[in-house]
Amino acid sequence: MRSSSSNNYRRGYYAERKASEELRREGYFVIRAAGSRGPVDLVALGKDVRLIQVKRGKGALREGAREILRVNIPGVSREVWVYNGRRGFVKEVV
Repeated sequence: MRSSSSNNYRRGYYAERKASEELRREGYFVIRAAGSRGPVDLVALGKDVRLIQVKRGKGALREGAREILRVNIPGVSREVWVYNGRRGFVKEVV
């Protein structure tokens, strides 16, 4: 039997992987902050720079926004992507 923290990690990793794939299809070079406990999970470099916090589940948008707002770099997009399974991502620029 797997622990809930192990399952949460796997679900979060899966969501980050899906976000990375989407960004790569859009032409971005993506850097993943592995094991991230910080405000940024993905850095997408391309026509612009995007800092992305990836979340899953209800209430995740608010939590993600609180985390990513700690990072303030002029000219850089700060985003929260919440993965909702088959429905894909809900994306918010904060």
